[in-house]
Amino acid sequence: MTRCACLVFALVLVAGSALANIPNPDLCVLDNAAGSDGAVVFVVPSGAGNPLTEGRLGGATVDATLTLTVVNAMGDPIANYPADDMWIVSTGGGLVACDVITADGLTDVNGQAVWVQSPNAGGSSLGEMVQAFVAGDPVPDTADIAFVSADLNGDLLVNLSDITVFTQALAAYNAAADFNADGVVNLSDITLMTQGIGQVCP
Repeated sequence: MTRCACLVFALVLVAGSALANIPNPDLCVLDNAAGSDGAVVFVVPSGAGNPLTEGRLGGATVDATLTLTVVNAMGDPIANYPADDMWIVSTGGGLVACDVITADGLTDVNGQAVWVQSPNAGGSSLGEMVQAFVAGDPVPDTADIAFVSADLNGDLLVNLSDITVFTQALAAYNAAADFNADGVVNLSDITLMTQGIGQVCP
């Protein structure tokens, strides 16, 4: 092989190696854990809400962990992809975050990253889906889970205005205040509301 041919071959190898670590968002997949479609997760701005492993559905606890599989243009998984380049939002903006809700860590050998930790957030994303972004571009698949919070008005502070909304929900059902998703606002929700009072972004 001539020196020129060797150089071309080396450049092709380098280019191929670089492309192997560039995600193709259109081929990436976001999913929630099996059996958790429609689940809600209780969050507060301080991050002291429930982890996604403790989602609620019909009053029962379910694992609502979100998993994003990151692949390149060839469909090959990308390991060790940085968490800061993967984040989630609610499709209608009802989930109000203190900061970008990035993945819990790097992708693993299968190109998978997860969201388990409770996000620093408020508001309610009931009726919305969760969408992931990779390197600034949206992933086509969405996940069917929602978030609810003692920060009912989404101003990232749990205070008197939220207590007022919650008190009204005791008389006239409001799903955003039904933190354990059992179809009624009762003592279990009052407990979570009480724990949330005063919670703010870190």
